[in-house]
Amino acid sequence: MRVRLLVAAGSGLLLTGLLPGCGLAFGQEEVEPPKGAPGTEDASDEPAMPRHNVSTQDMLIVVDDGAEVSEDCGDREVVVTADDAVVVLHGDCGLVRATGRGSTVDVGSADKIVLVGVDNRVSFASGEPEVINQGRNTTVAEGGTAQR
Repeated sequence: MRVRLLVAAGSGLLLTGLLPGCGLAFGQEEVEPPKGAPGTEDASDEPAMPRHNVSTQDMLIVVDDGAEVSEDCGDREVVVTADDAVVVLHGDCGLVRATGRGSTVDVGSADKIVLVGVDNRVSFASGEPEVINQGRNTTVAEGGTAQR
């Protein structure tokens, strides 16, 4: 795709051709985009997952297989991609997503629970969360050890 840029230069106009990713086309070399950059053949639509558990003010991501996590949820989004994790989150959570295998997640309450993994169990102590269960051999039930 070729883009034309009209630039005011003094009292005249300058018309230049630009190529995407090449900067101004005045003898500059084309720069190769980084591996995995959007628009390249090895780009991914999936966000990169961290290598270890992440706990921020807005999000909790559990990726360490066999992890045992017990925290206050604090209205955060929770993603459990770990296998065989035991996660207990007291209080209110936002979205809770279980995508790993063989994990147990207990929350005080959640706005929405999504299961897409295998052999996961999610429990909530109270509330009426929206549940999307697309996992295999996965369950969502009221109960668990988390406190509201």
